Amino acid sequence: MSTLAEPNSAALADPSSAPAKKTRIVFIDIGRGLGALLVFYSHIAHPWVIAKNDKAPYVDFIEALTSDPMHMSKQGIGQIAVPFFFLVSGFVVTPIALRQGTGRFALNRFIRVYAPMLFVVLLTAFLLLVNLHPPSTGQAQTLNPLTVFTNTTLVNYLIYPQIVLVPVAWTMIVEVIFYLLLMAVLPLLRRWVWLAIAVELTFIFVVMMSRSQLGPSWSLFAVNVSYLPAMVIGQVIWATTKKQIPLWTGALYGGCAWSLYVLADVINVGRVDSSYNLALAFAVACFLMGMFAEDRLKQRKIWTMLSERSYSIYLLHMLVTFVLLQLLRPAVPLPIALLIVIPAVFGVVELSYRFVERPSHSLARRLSHKPKPPPPAPETPEPPVEPPVETPGETTQLVDDAEVTAEIPKIPAEPLPPRRPAPRPRPVQNGRMPRNGAPPPNDAPRAMPPRANGGAHRARPVESAVDRTAEPPVRRPMPPRRRPSAPPELRYQPDQENQGQRGDHDDLPRHGNSFRHTPR
Repeated sequence: MSTLAEPNSAALADPSSAPAKKTRIVFIDIGRGLGALLVFYSHIAHPWVIAKNDKAPYVDFIEALTSDPMHMSKQGIGQIAVPFFFLVSGFVVTPIALRQGTGRFALNRFIRVYAPMLFVVLLTAFLLLVNLHPPSTGQAQTLNPLTVFTNTTLVNYLIYPQIVLVPVAWTMIVEVIFYLLLMAVLPLLRRWVWLAIAVELTFIFVVMMSRSQLGPSWSLFAVNVSYLPAMVIGQVIWATTKKQIPLWTGALYGGCAWSLYVLADVINVGRVDSSYNLALAFAVACFLMGMFAEDRLKQRKIWTMLSERSYSIYLLHMLVTFVLLQLLRPAVPLPIALLIVIPAVFGVVELSYRFVERPSHSLARRLSHKPKPPPPAPETPEPPVEPPVETPGETTQLVDDAEVTAEIPKIPAEPLPPRRPAPRPRPVQNGRMPRNGAPPPNDAPRAMPPRANGGAHRARPVESAVDRTAEPPVRRPMPPRRRPSAPPELRYQPDQENQGQRGDHDDLPRHGNSFRHTPR
């Protein structure tokens, strides 16, 4: 037992050995970092290796273990990362909006989303101008100022016909729609969380069911709205864990959001395959496992770095990979080409993070920061007012604002006469000292009248009037007190305190343990 207790005692004695306090949600950092890497892998394996029939046995082996059993052979295992990102947005962004308010939240999100997006769109436009053929979705990539503006603001995903310069940016328009919906229900969210989530679910249902009623642009809007239930599930998890809504209400809302997400497949809103529901289920399971394991997870620098750069990885990986592979293949074998492409991708990501994304985050925090009220000015102490010099016989007036006070000079008091020493107390016959050194009027004690049945009180000295202004006497050691003997007639009287209730039986002898004193 002592050997088991020694490490704990040493850890308590050494503060440096204690676990460091976490400043981030670790499972979200791990999920975002792994999600960005999975998307990176899937966009190499499927749009390039499989679609272009570029032989890579190791890619076929990984796909046989991951994408094929989960029916994700069209998009790859990275499809799980997209609903996980949506869950994180609902879980993390909702309390941020509540804390910042509508105006500050809108400004913060606008800068964070659109500053890196502008950089990626301009880089794509440059590559198109030099004929390096960035990746496309098969749609037109018409380059003009209008298409650059619509792609930067993500409005191109709501305009028919679509012109898409950055294929992976379709998830960002879903994020922006969620931010707008969150700001719309923010007043309800502050007071009634259950009502705000109910309004969000109702909005999603109405838009999805009316997708074919208001033209093609509204249909595109409904397609993007069909992904919002994943964010609502993350929002429900936050509200339930923070006890904003009861558990049964969270379970009910989670089931409704899941039903709306599945309904998008039933009404055919344009999804590529039938793997979206399974991807969301797997993402929710991973999210809940990470949340329950948060206390056991340690904050690592590698996960923090990947999480902070996940947005830049997501936006840039496909652009840099396709351009470089087009330049290297088939002259360079695929494994060697990948060894060149992967470091190049992370190099461009690092440049984007350091010079675009991180400065935009700093600007967003600075502009959306709530100004603190200025501290109150320190009160300067007023200089002390020196009293005027007064002379006897004069009257001085002190003016303070509108109040005038007349002060009459004080007449010095006459010196007090010297105190006379207190008389030395004289002892009394019964051995007591008089109080305050005052002598008794006579030496003889005052006799008390006898009580009924022959009882009498013990004589006590009579105190005279005491001078309260006299100086207390110096205490001297007193002689040992001796109890005076009782008079002969009371010396053998039993039970002196209860003479009035004596009877004949009281005169009988008692046992040895009795307090009565009987003559022998």
